Amino acid sequence: MEGFQKTIRTAMVNLPTAAASINNTTGSVSASSSDPTSLLLTRPPRRAVSLLTCSKLCGVFFVAGIVVGFSLKQRLRRWAARLLRRLKDD
Repeated sequence: MEGFQKTIRTAMVNLPTAAASINNTTGSVSASSSDPTSLLLTRPPRRAVSLLTCSKLCGVFFVAGIVVGFSLKQRLRRWAARLLRRLKDD
């Protein structure tokens, strides 16, 4: 996990330089390479989700998916057992 965080930090440091070179080659957005705050997409800070928050949300939804999956599996087995009993009785 520590190596992953280090990679993300390195990528974030190199992002302004990469953004400037991409913008200079495409010509769609004017950005100077001396401006360290230039990004490919500008978004308001309130819409930003940190890596930790994203990881927590993924973990919660993963566990919730497992719980829902098992409950649906049990319901499906009960439904199939009832259906087979009805077919067997007929």
